[in-house]
Amino acid sequence: MLKFLNDCAHILKAPHGNRLALFTGLMTNQKRLGFNVFHPDPGGISFLYREIFARQNYYFRAETDSPLIFDCGANIGMSTLYFKWLFPKSRIRCFEPDPYTYQILNKNIANNRLELITTFQCALWDEEKKLDFFIDSKRPATTVMSAFPERGGAQAIEVSAEKLSKFITEPVDFLKLDVEGAETRVVQELVQSRKIALVKQMVIEYHHHFGTQRANLSHLLASLECAGFDYQLHSSLYPVTTKNVYQDVLIHAYL
Repeated sequence: MLKFLNDCAHILKAPHGNRLALFTGLMTNQKRLGFNVFHPDPGGISFLYREIFARQNYYFRAETDSPLIFDCGANIGMSTLYFKWLFPKSRIRCFEPDPYTYQILNKNIANNRLELITTFQCALWDEEKKLDFFIDSKRPATTVMSAFPERGGAQAIEVSAEKLSKFITEPVDFLKLDVEGAETRVVQELVQSRKIALVKQMVIEYHHHFGTQRANLSHLLASLECAGFDYQLHSSLYPVTTKNVYQDVLIHAYL
């Protein structure tokens, strides 16, 4: 109940869309905002809708009605649907490494007859290589699959890893980066390749204190600062004096 009330509070101050339609999406298992969405776990659809549509953490303004958007960590495509809802003429590049989830991503794109979207089945890293990727076979298409076993599941599969810089050949209006622990590597490689100069703004989900991973938020922020970006941070923790617990930290970086 508390989560529902929190979602309602976000919708009341939503930066985009009809509030009644957004509320309806919280309470239905049918079409949400005109989109048909498949997920092997019906609860997974509700979770993603709340995170992406109700809270609108990926809302942004663009100078054109057809912005180029990179959806890094696309999962089943809920954020891709959000970007198409926000900018119907947007051009989107989607990246998802898990083979099963990648199939669902393409299914959701096709079922909603979305155009100007290109998908890539690969992980994003700071080098090109074959990479162990950890999944939970009991929770297909979960949002916590990762190249780090502390974050992902017990089953390792081999996936191809690529540098994001190789895909950036023109100005990117918005970059969403949710790559379950690889975000610092990806951003630092963009800085080293100088391709970050083509990115206008981004929202990065930094995964703080999962497993045995040491905190390196300062490294990520320093990379952004060196590239000329300013940023805003969002997270929550109560009480603030709690130690060594996992946090999602959202970073909106902009020029």
